[in-house]
Amino acid sequence: MITRRPVLAAAVIVTLVLVACAPASPEAGDAEATLTVFAAASLAESFQALADAYETENPDTSIAFNFAGSQTLRTQLEHGAEADIFASANWEHMASAREAGLLGNAPEYFAANRLAVITPAGSDAVKSLDDLARPGVSIAIASEEVPAGAYARDTFDLMSRDDAYPHDFAAAVMSNVVTNETSVRGVAQKVALGEVDAGIVYETDAEAAQYANAVAVLEIPLQYNPAAQYPIAALSTSDRLEGALEFIRFIQGDSGQAILREFGFVPPANVACPCHAGSPS
Repeated sequence: MITRRPVLAAAVIVTLVLVACAPASPEAGDAEATLTVFAAASLAESFQALADAYETENPDTSIAFNFAGSQTLRTQLEHGAEADIFASANWEHMASAREAGLLGNAPEYFAANRLAVITPAGSDAVKSLDDLARPGVSIAIASEEVPAGAYARDTFDLMSRDDAYPHDFAAAVMSNVVTNETSVRGVAQKVALGEVDAGIVYETDAEAAQYANAVAVLEIPLQYNPAAQYPIAALSTSDRLEGALEFIRFIQGDSGQAILREFGFVPPANVACPCHAGSPS
């Protein structure tokens, strides 16, 4: 008598093997539904809020972040770090990413920011911008490779060219710089802890909840304070390019722009990103 049990057993085994080898459904794995965003450190709070709003509207998608100085993020991407979106605090690092073939679409500006001087709350060491050049004052700024650090140096140079300040103002201020941080948030932290007399950060950093009660703010006049423009782009290495573009469109839309305004960012200038690295942003 011929039995069917071995055949049935074999069929069960084959079925189990096929099930085990089949790709997981989107519901079974978070990786297929996660967008990874590399974003400038100054965007931390605003982008978290943007992600919360986007995830509420798109419950099948989650957003993961890597916040750091734009130069650090760009270097990580150039060395093979996996991400879906890159948001920089200046054009230079976005241009470098494009030259490396890392961008999946044309970058666009989505926000702008300006610099401010912050001092430890209750400190009298720096009461005006002139005090930044006074001997003995300790200042923290971001390194020259960090967008905030490059913008700060541009501001000092603009002040030196104005008759309202000594022609050597920039040199005097830079002689008081005791630390060059790898991100603008490193500068804010030094000031909040009272480790320096003053620091140059973005206005949005000065308003961030974790620093607001620990620092006082000195405004930098607009003529010395060119707007920092923030570009964003999807990455060519992304496995979820369309999802990345959808999140970028959300950021650029009315809801996303309203959230950015809540965190102190202003609309970007109505200009396209420059076509060549090194062009003014």
